[in-house]
Amino acid sequence: MKKSLRMSLGPVMTATAMLLATTQLTACFPIMAGAVAGGVLSATDRRSTATQAIDRGLQMELEATFASQYNGQARVAATVYNRKVLLTGEARNEALRQQIETYAKGRENVREVINDIRVASSPSLAARSEDAFITTKVKSSLIAETGVPSNSIKVTTEGNTVYLLGVVTEPEGERATNVARTVSGVSKVVKAFDYVSEAEKDQLDRMSSAQQSGQPAAPATTAPSSATPAMPAAPADTGVQVTPVALP
Repeated sequence: MKKSLRMSLGPVMTATAMLLATTQLTACFPIMAGAVAGGVLSATDRRSTATQAIDRGLQMELEATFASQYNGQARVAATVYNRKVLLTGEARNEALRQQIETYAKGRENVREVINDIRVASSPSLAARSEDAFITTKVKSSLIAETGVPSNSIKVTTEGNTVYLLGVVTEPEGERATNVARTVSGVSKVVKAFDYVSEAEKDQLDRMSSAQQSGQPAAPATTAPSSATPAMPAAPADTGVQVTPVALP
């Protein structure tokens, strides 16, 4: 009887083991894919590796400070790209909103702060989840679009408003904006790009490839404008540009 029971359980136990193994492999895949994607991101990001490290450090410092010092008074997200800080979220009053901006401006290595914090109560969990989903859809659409340097563009969403930061040429920025506008759920698109010339873009791309290969970058054939290629200055008409989405 025991022998018969073991024989009948054998296939079940084998199937269970196979299922567990498959589940473990599936669970590992996002980690492996993330590691590969991270390597690709570093290779094609137009920021220098030093600037990428500065951006990550600034974002971690700012969000940790906001969470500890303003808990219950404000919900603020800091998005950092090329040492430019975008502040989004909600604050209880205007004085608190300005206080948070002043703190961000005083951090070392911050070259610009865009304060888009609203004086309002915090949104529901459902609304925040929708924003996260919109960000995912916009990122996917940018990756699929030819002529858009998706790895040099950072996307975040707040209240159905999509914010785009990055180092791009003006045509690339316009293309990315038009892609974001077509994503369902987006009410408007805010551009906070650092624009570079075609010559600067080519030089930055060569530098990025050289960083990944460990070889020195070839000199640019055309001298760039006065902006520093690794940390391009804002264009003459600096400022956030808002592109509303036409409703049907």
